[in-house]
Amino acid sequence: MILSMRKPYVTTLAALLVIVLTLSFVELTSLISRAQDIPNTISLAVSPQILDITANPGESIDNTFRLTNASDQSVEINAIAKNFRPVGEEGAVDITTDDTTFSIASWTTAEPQNVVIQPRTTQDFAVNIAVPANVEPGSHYGSVVFSTVPPEQEVVGALVSQEIAPVILVKVAGDVVEAADIEEFKTGQSFYSNENTITFNSRLSNTGSVHFKPKGIITIKNMWGSQVAELELDRRNVLPGTIRQITTEWQPEGFTVGRYSATLSIVYGDSDEIRISETSFIVFPYQTILPIVAVISVVGLVGYKSRKRLALAARVLSGKDQSQPKDKKPEDS
Repeated sequence: MILSMRKPYVTTLAALLVIVLTLSFVELTSLISRAQDIPNTISLAVSPQILDITANPGESIDNTFRLTNASDQSVEINAIAKNFRPVGEEGAVDITTDDTTFSIASWTTAEPQNVVIQPRTTQDFAVNIAVPANVEPGSHYGSVVFSTVPPEQEVVGALVSQEIAPVILVKVAGDVVEAADIEEFKTGQSFYSNENTITFNSRLSNTGSVHFKPKGIITIKNMWGSQVAELELDRRNVLPGTIRQITTEWQPEGFTVGRYSATLSIVYGDSDEIRISETSFIVFPYQTILPIVAVISVVGLVGYKSRKRLALAARVLSGKDQSQPKDKKPEDS
């Protein structure tokens, strides 16, 4: 009796489970279908990416940023001035609404603040930077952040807010301090064997009050003192109170072996100050050299052991073989 009552119950539970799973699958399929009907890629580009200007205290400067909507749908854009802090040594920044020692957000406005940009079109934003009269001379920086406004009702795969933030650098004229040093200059490793690329890491520090973009040259010489290459350092802004790492690659041409020296020379600031640093490294492509040495050694050993036979063969070929008996002279009668 108990068994006969359980069978209908199990059958009913299984049927309900199948219905729930079917409805869930249909709903998920519907969401995915609707999400696929919505383009989920926004492509924005801004020009210029870095705005570097010089201003006097109390001066008002107007500039323009051009934002391009390269996607196939219209986007709503909010434009707002914000500050940033340098992060790490690779040039990354952290956008913030907080005031910093070098902030310019309170000086900066962008118009229009809100606008819809149609597909495949551009929009100009007028940016005004009103430098306070009592501002401290030196570098100040910030950004105008262009952020997209997502749709009010989002589904799976719908657009989310995106941001693009060009950098604004303002050098306020006055009694500024230009001071820099080469914190470190070295290769990625001290010994290279069969690598095709040698990497130089340059770490430049700015201990002054104004940013600079140094010019740099790396001169490479071989063990005999002959110059074999000259590389230009990528020009990057170094902000006050920061260290900027710049990576430079050298791809040697031809056969390279021995001890090499490299000299980094940088020139920075309005007065063209110079800083110099040196490093060295060794290139020994043993993967190529050792097989050649092994072959030469084997040939030399075989030649050494066969030297008597070779000498004898040489005498025979030259007709000077002394091992053959000489004709006896006739005896005196």
